[in-house]
Amino acid sequence: MKLKHLFFTAALPLIVSCGGKGKEVRDDSACGSASDTVLPVNIEIEDTPADSIPPYNSDDLRKFGLRGKVKTVRTKEYSPFVTCISGPLQFNEDGSLSSRFDELTDNRMVCNDNGIINGTECRESDGTVFRLALTDYVPEGNPVSGTYTSDGPDEIWEVEFSISYLKFDKEGNWTERLFKGTSSTRQMKDNGEYSAPTKENFEKSETRAIIYY
Repeated sequence: MKLKHLFFTAALPLIVSCGGKGKEVRDDSACGSASDTVLPVNIEIEDTPADSIPPYNSDDLRKFGLRGKVKTVRTKEYSPFVTCISGPLQFNEDGSLSSRFDELTDNRMVCNDNGIINGTECRESDGTVFRLALTDYVPEGNPVSGTYTSDGPDEIWEVEFSISYLKFDKEGNWTERLFKGTSSTRQMKDNGEYSAPTKENFEKSETRAIIYY
């Protein structure tokens, strides 16, 4: 079942068995580790020189790739990916995560070697499983490529994508990004077998608003 909107639970901001490596964890507990390749892509941060980007203030903020004294993160426009970390995020003044991810069941996430979420897996009551894997990162900590799969009773939807960052705030956190790639859809037929894949170009933007203490 292809879903075109993220449901909250939580983020990216960014997980699972889809990351391949790393210790599986449930809900919003500490992430395991996974190896990642750094992709040398230059990304311009508006109004914020690269050498002035503030450090991560806590392990929880690092997990979601957030810098500065973040209070809330609310996504105004989602990519169509369902993850166990989509939806609003809330942090205490010490940077500890105060929101929980309860809407989808059997949530799992893993982190890369830098402690940033790079994979999620969650499922709906009908058995549909959603897997997100973020595969390459730039030095600033933002993912720039990945894969997504929605595997349900009626349809399997798979996407390979790259991510371009269009806007950042003065703390160096992205506020708008663009997913581009290719998608493949296979429908369940009456005989119980899946159809041949239908492929098409994929493009979708994602925007968010961040409030600070």
